[in-house]
Amino acid sequence: MTEIAEEVIPDSRDANVAPIKEEFILPKEEYELPAEVQALPKRERRGMNKSRRKDMKHAETRIRAAAVRLCPSVIQPVACKFGEKCNCEHDISAFLEKKPADISSECPLYDVRGTCPFSYACRFGSAHIDESGKQAEKTPEKPYEATTNCHSMKIQVALRKHEYDFGKTEKALEAIKNETIGAMWQEPKLKLDMKKLDGKKYLAPLTTVGNLPFRRICVDYGADITCGEMALATSILSGAASEYSLLKRHPSEKIFGVQLAGGFADTMAKAAQIVVENFDVDFVDINMGCPIDVVNQKGGGCSLATRPNKLHEVLAATKSVLGDVPMTVKIRTGLKEGILKAPETIEFMKKNPYHLPDLITFHPRSKEQRYTKLANWDYTHPVFEAAKPVPLWVCGDVLSWEDYYERLENYPCNGIMIGRGALIKPWIFTEIDERRTWDITATERFDLLKKFVSYGLDHWGSDDAGVERTRRFLLEFLSFQCRYIPVGILERLPQRINDRPPRYQGRNELETLLSSQKADDWIEISTRLLGPTPEGFTFIPKHKASSY
Repeated sequence: MTEIAEEVIPDSRDANVAPIKEEFILPKEEYELPAEVQALPKRERRGMNKSRRKDMKHAETRIRAAAVRLCPSVIQPVACKFGEKCNCEHDISAFLEKKPADISSECPLYDVRGTCPFSYACRFGSAHIDESGKQAEKTPEKPYEATTNCHSMKIQVALRKHEYDFGKTEKALEAIKNETIGAMWQEPKLKLDMKKLDGKKYLAPLTTVGNLPFRRICVDYGADITCGEMALATSILSGAASEYSLLKRHPSEKIFGVQLAGGFADTMAKAAQIVVENFDVDFVDINMGCPIDVVNQKGGGCSLATRPNKLHEVLAATKSVLGDVPMTVKIRTGLKEGILKAPETIEFMKKNPYHLPDLITFHPRSKEQRYTKLANWDYTHPVFEAAKPVPLWVCGDVLSWEDYYERLENYPCNGIMIGRGALIKPWIFTEIDERRTWDITATERFDLLKKFVSYGLDHWGSDDAGVERTRRFLLEFLSFQCRYIPVGILERLPQRINDRPPRYQGRNELETLLSSQKADDWIEISTRLLGPTPEGFTFIPKHKASSY
């Protein structure tokens, strides 16, 4: 029998325009920009909101100063360490009178833990205060899985007092200085064989939005490997509590790594030593792909690959202190667009076994490019050849199971790391497992957000500060979630990651709201989950325009 080749139907879509069904597209007059915005030059309507962190932090500080707070000494109970100078409330009855109304009569922490550690300060407090005004307890439906890697206080104190023993790092640095780093080196048996991870689903380390609650969501949908947000080595050494929170791990994360960024051997090796000696991690990733200027100006991120001597020192010193913990690296094509430097960087790393990574992740974009164009997967061919026998994983523009398997079939790589695709649709891991496109409903998407909020309150707390921290990261998450285009309103599948849709309405009110690219609508969603925002609340999107 003669086989008949299937007719290949060309994709007739306009470049970068998502093919929305006509009946869902809104008339232009319904979404025109305000006159004051249209009057601005185009360059001022787009780009980064560079001062947003400062503005949001100032607003957060003002809100916290205005809020009534219950002194922790009342809950624990212990003596108040501030005494008469304490500006918190010590009388429970007085606190409850001033406290804002509860958000809900169900407390996520009480339901999963059996007790709420925030007691009367909890914004869901009525769920666990009995008729006599005492805190209630119950047996949860299933045993509570507590977050690990939380014991950092002693380390921070030792660092501030300069009492942490960095003998292992100092020995490695001395060996590098004397050029004897490889003389007595023996390759240890690693606790995790990175060559056996082929084909697993890897969630990329994502700054700001790759927090622990988000990673838990992705694990629920099928992610196999997770990595914490980029942690700065210098911040870990300074004892910054915010940086140590990036090292926390949930028991559901079966294969978990920590990513470190820095440009000097002493700080990187010391930070790596702290991580492996005190925290439960399966691998440590060296960030050589961050395009952010402030990181590159200090010798880290993409710029590290351009400094061979420093690169040699960083990798050699770090690998020396890791012992049986694998060392991985994440790289880009290079600094300049169209100039592929990755194979040269890899060949340099392969010169000596004592600074050879155990796995390389390649993002086929340059530092200069950022996300203005699609990732160039053709670069994987020379990079894969250069990486042999080190496993090479590739990351870039995978938003559907079709993208995932097409890349695996047509390009040489041991596995695929997923970044923005998971932010836009965390259920992509389920789609990959089941090889199907999930026309997820608005209700199912809202339930996903409910679960994120529950995980967020568990992670950041259910008091005023914890609720607002959860809200902030929910809004960051929604700034990516809104980019998902419901399957049922697309003319053609799959959705492409750089396609911008015309303004459209969903199949119901909730789907329209979830698809909105307006920050005000994201805040409205947050109020449905976390109650009204406090007076003076501010959220500034990362980008000036409601766009990609």
